[in-house]
Amino acid sequence: DVSNIQGAYSMGVAGLDVTAAADYNLNTENFVVGAGVGGVELGAVALSGVVTWDNDASAFGYEAVADAYGLTAYVNGDDTDALQNVGGSYEYGLGGATLSAGANYNIDTEDFAPTAGISFKF
Repeated sequence: DVSNIQGAYSMGVAGLDVTAAADYNLNTENFVVGAGVGGVELGAVALSGVVTWDNDASAFGYEAVADAYGLTAYVNGDDTDALQNVGGSYEYGLGGATLSAGANYNIDTEDFAPTAGISFKF
């Protein structure tokens, strides 16, 4: 049983990476559309962002991301709560491994969620 039809298209526009995506649920007839932009360079900082629209929820959502020197910082929210989460992470390459550490803070619930990880390439 197929429940969803999804698609995405990416292209370069004026030096930016632009992606449009959509998801349609055949059972509920809900659709979600989104767009993302990346490739914005401000010196050593790379900026990107995504915005989505959920038809059933009648809600917009967004996330903005900044990357520099292995550090990633982000903020996200929606049209009823502009600042829901803020967070960041750091990645460090060590030989064939990547070490990572980060944290997310939910402003509404005041939950702090640290993360740590290691990944290997074989």
